[in-house]
Amino acid sequence: MMKTSRYLIAIVALAAVAGLMWLYKGKDWLIRDAIVSATEKATGVNVHLGSIRVELTKGDGQLKDFRLGNPKGFSREELLSIGKGTVDLDLKSIASPVVRIQKVDLNDVAILFEGSGKRNNMNALKAQVNERSSRPEKGKSEKEKKLKIDSLVMNDVKLDVRTSGIVKVGKLNLGTIRMSNLGGSSGAPPSEIAAAISSEISSRATTAVLQNMKELAGQMGQDVSQLAEGFGVPVPGVVEEAAGFFQNLFK
Repeated sequence: MMKTSRYLIAIVALAAVAGLMWLYKGKDWLIRDAIVSATEKATGVNVHLGSIRVELTKGDGQLKDFRLGNPKGFSREELLSIGKGTVDLDLKSIASPVVRIQKVDLNDVAILFEGSGKRNNMNALKAQVNERSSRPEKGKSEKEKKLKIDSLVMNDVKLDVRTSGIVKVGKLNLGTIRMSNLGGSSGAPPSEIAAAISSEISSRATTAVLQNMKELAGQMGQDVSQLAEGFGVPVPGVVEEAAGFFQNLFK
């Protein structure tokens, strides 16, 4: 009987060790699936993440090949692609309700601004994010993990600008995009963090296109007004002239 009990204890111990080893090795897949699921929930577009490796004992991680798809009605090209990146975690926060990520540093970042039928993919993405964030949560667990990101940096961001029916591609360099305090002091669900990042990228890309419309028109061999109309954005100069007219009218 004593020998049988020892065998059972040994079997249980081995099973526990095997379970822990599987969980440790499988954690990267769990994290990867969580990132993909949260981003798809927030944006309504297809998301791909090639790999992510997190060293829980060191508090750092690496990700490779992240791709955010285009909204429906646009090409099959990725709206956002990230070649690689690093993540720094606050180890003390991993077991708490709010996981603190100290820094996310992303490289080989490319964004696509695409016009089609007097619409553009950035406005379409932003509309989808806003619509999804306004939906009532169903069956939301109070124990859901929250995130807060102190700093997120996208280095040397390249912006390609395309529109349907035009072969030439416009190109802009957005430099470094920085975001901070994502999730606030209390943290936020991963899908809300993904929505905030997506909206910021959309706003930055749209602003860059508006500010450089003349340069883009030259690169793409198009008239400025026609290009702006194809993107569904204001024609450069019209908004400024209207603002100046009303300002002088009420002096």
